[in-house]
Amino acid sequence: MQFRLAVAGLLAVGVVLMANPLYLPVSVDEPVPAYTHTVQPVDGNSAVADSPVGDGVDRDELADETVDYADLEPEARNAFDRARDAEGGFGVEDPNERVHSLSYPAEPSLGDGLLIVSYEGERYEFWTRTVEREPGAVVAQRVVLQPVAFLAGFLAVLAAVALGFRDRIGGR
Repeated sequence: MQFRLAVAGLLAVGVVLMANPLYLPVSVDEPVPAYTHTVQPVDGNSAVADSPVGDGVDRDELADETVDYADLEPEARNAFDRARDAEGGFGVEDPNERVHSLSYPAEPSLGDGLLIVSYEGERYEFWTRTVEREPGAVVAQRVVLQPVAFLAGFLAVLAAVALGFRDRIGGR
């Protein structure tokens, strides 16, 4: 009887540990907002191409929305240059480090978080947005705790199966 209880216990613990993505990570803090800046050339694969795009933006409207680099505020030009030079853009976490002449929506759209900037004869998409980063404790749970718990659960289930087969084969 104790043997079967041990097998059932191992199996139950293993299943609970393997199901950890259902109840982990436990949020311990509020997400931290970060403000990102990204620049990429306008091309055929970009969100804003020369042909009609997603929300009915056409070529004439796109031309109306194009901002000349010289017309940007000095802070916005610095952010544009920094994002263009950085691979994948850059982000800041302090709200005081944002460029006050730019908007930072969670879902950018043309004119609100997305500017088309004309610079040295080329057109660039200049994206600014707010993203929420998870606190370090939540990241640690995802990267360390969840995989370790899953592996421990898997090993517990394997042990339960092995003990169950040993009992059947061994004739206990």
